[in-house]
Amino acid sequence: MHVTLIEPGVSAAALMKVVDAEKPPLRVFFGSSPLETAKADYESRLRTWEEWQPVAELAQG
Repeated sequence: MHVTLIEPGVSAAALMKVVDAEKPPLRVFFGSSPLETAKADYESRLRTWEEWQPVAELAQG
């Protein structure tokens, strides 16, 4: 995983945009890398859940 350090002053400005937003997000990433990592993780999770959906439906009766 590549980690890039961010200038604290720049991060504070981004954080204040979130805080001051009319409808702030429940979760937010800072930087350019985390979103791509999250997308890959969730794509993997979705594939697993889809693969196991028939088993999940068995629990419903």
